Parts: sequence; structure tokens; C-alpha cells
Amino acid sequence: MICTGGRTAAAVVAALVMAGLVSGCEEGGAEAAPATPTPTTTPTPTTTPAQGTCPASGAVATLGEVDAAMGHRAVVLELSNCGDKPYQVNGYPGIGALDDDRDPLKLTITHGNAYTDSSRDQGPKPLTVVPGGSVQSVLHWTNRVTSAEAVTPGAHLVVTPKEGEQAQTLPFLLDIGTSGELDVTAWARGPRS
Repeated sequence: MICTGGRTAAAVVAALVMAGLVSGCEEGGAEAAPATPTPTTTPTPTTTPAQGTCPASGAVATLGEVDAAMGHRAVVLELSNCGDKPYQVNGYPGIGALDDDRDPLKLTITHGNAYTDSSRDQGPKPLTVVPGGSVQSVLHWTNRVTSAEAVTPGAHLVVTPKEGEQAQTLPFLLDIGTSGELDVTAWARGPRS
């Protein structure tokens, strides 16, 4: 079967990562090589501020719609400066997942997955997000099941915008499959402001 007119997750990921300047972001500093895969545990979650409120940090995380094709999934994580001062990020967001009971899922977080197109992951670099501006990260995973082992889906995504900051918990269906591997790109400028 030949499908036309549809966008694959790879095309969306490539477009988002290669996109130009987002209003409100400035960059500086040197690029670093992507980190190696690291098994992680989910940080202790906190609740996300109510819609329309701004956390004390001045930055709020939101998720776009999941783009799915051939067992691959990709979603854009956007971090917006809702405060009144510039907000600094550098590197990768901290990511975890919780099940329906808010128990942590065991995930392996990677950087530079070939499907996410590691050559386009801009790597860690200092970014300044002015009030009203935003930066983005792309999350990629597969829902491939390779064993009879029961797979517990995620019901919430836990996002720590930068080290030492309070985590934000977002409702999110994460159908991770048996690999438990989630690829995350560094914060970068994206096509949206």
C-alpha cells in the first residue's frame, strides 16, 4: 500500500529540530557531544500549575500532539517563559514517567537516537528565553513489544526543565513498549514562539 499526503514522525522531528530562530531565544557557548544512554528513575513528581498560572520558576512545560507512524512516536515538549525575567536553560530536560497509580516507570533515557536523527540534535548549549519566548525538545520512542512481558503504559510525563528545579507533571499516554527507551533532544530553538 502506498500512502501519500501524510507526515511521518521522522519528517516532523527533522523539521522541528532543523527549524529556525524562535522569537525570544538567544544562544551562546560551545556545543557538547550527546551523552550516552543512561538508565534513569523518575524524580519525585509535583503537580503542574493550573492552566493559565505560572510556576515560581517562570517556566511552564507543555506537550504537543503525538505524531505516530510505523510503531514510532514523537512529541514536541515546549518550555515557555511565562515569567517577567529571562530564563536560562542549557542541555537536556529531565524526563520521567508515571503509571496510573503514579508509580515511576523504569525508562532508559538516550540522546542521539538515529530515528530522532542525532545529527540534528543541537546538543547542550546555553539558551536565554525572554518573557513570552520558548524552547523545545523532541521526545521519541517506539511502542514495539518484543516479549510476552506485560507492558505498563505511562499516564503522566514528569519534566524537570533544568537541574535543581521543581518537576512538572503532565498528563500523557506513553505507550513505550518493552524497550523502555525514550530518546530526548536538547532544548533548542524551534519553529514556534
